[in-house]
Amino acid sequence: MYRKSKGILGLISLLLSLECMAGFNDGPYVFIHQDGYKAAQICDGEKREFMIVEGKDFDYCGQQIRLNLTPIEPNDTHYKGDFPVVALSDIHGQHTIMMQLLKANQVVDQNGSWIFNKGHLVITGDIFDRGSQVTETLWYIKWLEAEALKAGGRVHFLLGNHEAMVLNGDLRYLHIKYRQTAMVLAQPFEQLFSKNSVLGRWLRQKNTVVEINGNLFLHGGLHPETLKLNLSLKEMNRIFRKELVVKEQGSQGRSDLGRFLYGTDGPLWYRGFFAETPSANFAQLQAHFSVERFIVGHTSHKEVVSRYNGRIIGIDSSIKLGHKGELLLIDKGRYWRADMQGNRTQLNIEK
Repeated sequence: MYRKSKGILGLISLLLSLECMAGFNDGPYVFIHQDGYKAAQICDGEKREFMIVEGKDFDYCGQQIRLNLTPIEPNDTHYKGDFPVVALSDIHGQHTIMMQLLKANQVVDQNGSWIFNKGHLVITGDIFDRGSQVTETLWYIKWLEAEALKAGGRVHFLLGNHEAMVLNGDLRYLHIKYRQTAMVLAQPFEQLFSKNSVLGRWLRQKNTVVEINGNLFLHGGLHPETLKLNLSLKEMNRIFRKELVVKEQGSQGRSDLGRFLYGTDGPLWYRGFFAETPSANFAQLQAHFSVERFIVGHTSHKEVVSRYNGRIIGIDSSIKLGHKGELLLIDKGRYWRADMQGNRTQLNIEK
């Protein structure tokens, strides 16, 4: 009985896989070429390759989309000012939910254009994996970065553990669509984000932490052992960018420091912030990094949550499940949960 069921499930999986390969769209994947930019995309299951020009309209399988191919320097690590901040996390290829959240909460208009003025949008990692709209989300966030900058605002896309996983070839959570992409384009999926690609170069410039008005944003959390490293946030970002891809580190691989930072107790993976009681070193972490609170994703909740009188805010609202999500809004010293209809609930934050 088990063998028969397993065989039927395997056949269903194969049929779904073949159907996906026969009629799906994906891309574009754009590479730096001596004559400009060479793009590869998949339309209705078929590979298309062509040259594209910066600033020209781009046709993605019959749909006009906006691409920003221009490199952007890494954002700063510290920001201070009188502006609102919106933060969300763990999008995991759920582009439609992300867009509804941003539109409903007046970050972008109904066309997806930036209307948040001098505000900051923070995404604390994990655009990759699980869902089927990863490529769309990456290109959109890259384009939105430039639009926000023109208005005096900022978009901060911080690295999460799934960015690190994919770029290092750990594809265990990859949606089937992207396995088909790799087959059709005849390249390992991670090589579509090589340092010779536009998105790959962009990802290698991303920070892992950003401090805004006393709030420290990052993906997972900070293990007490982090204190022994005596690192500044700026230095932490530098090491993360430098040692992101193991194969690009030469024969020695990552440094001891890099291995800790990218390891299970590092800022991308650590979940101890949501233990029943905060670590005895928590106040020392606050003092060392001169911050009032930590705002993190990675650990899933049903909604945006506040812990320890607001010293920790969890913003992984399970968008990855594909049903709904929330974001965090910080404005004039107040902290709000905001949903996909734009409804807000104020969080209880100790001053």
